[in-house]
Amino acid sequence: MSGRRSYARFNVTPSSEGVLRILRDVTVQHNQDNELLVIGREPGIVGDELTLEISEAKATSRTPVRVVESLPILFNGAIRHRLRLRRVVGRSAGMASGVRRES
Repeated sequence: MSGRRSYARFNVTPSSEGVLRILRDVTVQHNQDNELLVIGREPGIVGDELTLEISEAKATSRTPVRVVESLPILFNGAIRHRLRLRRVVGRSAGMASGVRRES
């Protein structure tokens, strides 16, 4: 029983920095010059910056966007969320999380 209370029972490690990438499929409903309306299963948080990745037959484009509005809606008989996204000018596409457009 020696050392029973004196040995380390846990180790607290310092937090590390990283990038969290969560892919969610969305349907792009409307596309203007610097704003997009998308429909998805998850709500958005106003002010969050995301990367919208649009996959087409020949190429995939990534656009940094910011959530401007998020509203629950009834879509095809199910509750979905309509997000109004604004393109972020002057930012690279490597953001903290992302959404993907459905084909």
